[in-house]
Amino acid sequence: MAGNFDGFFITGEDGEDIYINLWEPEISPIGIIQIFHGMAEHGGRYQNFARYMNEKGFVVCADDHRGHGKTAGSLDNVGYIGKDGFNKIVEDEYLIMRFLKEKYGSLPIIIFGHSFGSFVAQEFMIRYGKEVNGVILSGSSAVKELPLRFGYALAFIEKTLFGEKKRSKVLDKLTFGSYNKKIKGDKLSKFEWLSTDKEEVKKYEEDPYCGEIFTAGFFYYFFKGLLNIFKPQRFIKIPKDLPLFIISGEEDPVGEYGKLVRRLYELYKSMGLKQVDIKLYPGKRHELLNEVGKEEVYKDILTWIEKKVLNYS
Repeated sequence: MAGNFDGFFITGEDGEDIYINLWEPEISPIGIIQIFHGMAEHGGRYQNFARYMNEKGFVVCADDHRGHGKTAGSLDNVGYIGKDGFNKIVEDEYLIMRFLKEKYGSLPIIIFGHSFGSFVAQEFMIRYGKEVNGVILSGSSAVKELPLRFGYALAFIEKTLFGEKKRSKVLDKLTFGSYNKKIKGDKLSKFEWLSTDKEEVKKYEEDPYCGEIFTAGFFYYFFKGLLNIFKPQRFIKIPKDLPLFIISGEEDPVGEYGKLVRRLYELYKSMGLKQVDIKLYPGKRHELLNEVGKEEVYKDILTWIEKKVLNYS
């Protein structure tokens, strides 16, 4: 696998140390892909995709968010992102982007946000869309306001009564408890909904930094952030010419099996974004980069970047 890897910490605006996974190509780079990973995982899980993009000439960077991976510092801290954690993660990503621009100059930057990271990316587009060259949302969705407000209220009660670090089995079950219900046959894992590749599901299960029940504080600040994202008066801040690619598995429960993914696409189109593309993959679940046949997804991402960001004919 071509490329060089480096792992290191940078310091956030409030002094928090954020761990960075950085994969560089052996050839002169033509662009940068900055990955915002999902909930209950970490940036190191994107190595296969990073190596593929290294071979095509891209620098790939994936941090570990607050409360995740090496940034968490210990397994006991996994799932706790601190006060106002969602907004701080957004600002961490902006700090990392500035670091990448300083290191690599004027190379185009593409944001790849997966799952929880896709919602970070949605907020990032509102705040900093003018400073990036393209955004890819994977395993994302629009939101249903009433269930979201219910979850937000429940998270507020839990964090008020038991503290922000209380692991919320109730919210975990409400959020993820139904995700396996449409999967036929034996369900060997509660994480079957992630991928049809059982080896990848097994790797996730065996990773000590993956799959933990998260805290009431995490859910509270995340849901609060989501309620803020989907205000029409904020959507208009997204640059109308920003290239946006929305990808999802048709069997992904996060996007209600395509329904909320299409709604998100239509929402961005209705807000006047001129370069919005969407692709749903039949038979595939939540983690497209770890799916059976992931090479097709990798190639589609590369082709989209070459066409919409690098303007290759």
